[in-house]
Amino acid sequence: MALDARRRSSLYGKFVPLLGEDDANALMTEFPANEADELVTKEFHRAETALLRSDFQSSIGELRSETQGSLAELRAEFEQRFASVDAQLADLRVEMAERFRQQTVLLGGAFATMTAILGSLISFT
Repeated sequence: MALDARRRSSLYGKFVPLLGEDDANALMTEFPANEADELVTKEFHRAETALLRSDFQSSIGELRSETQGSLAELRAEFEQRFASVDAQLADLRVEMAERFRQQTVLLGGAFATMTAILGSLISFT
């Protein structure tokens, strides 16, 4: 409990004759002159610590919730993009297979033509 200046002076005046000036000064330093000088009680410290802990846990919960929401959004976006890439790859596979088939037909025709030409050349000789 803080003491006002009048009360401190009165107590000091009573202590000096009993204890001496040095001991009276030492004793008065144990009584705070204002609220800012008060010692913290264990109960006050526990209560403040509990409030801080509660605030901290609440902040962590909010951060965890926000992080999970952001991760879910990112996951959905990546899944959508991967699905798009998979669809594009499937289209490319179909296109490549068709072109390979076309080239195979063309090469088969070219070989048939070359065989026919070679056969006719051989029969002329």
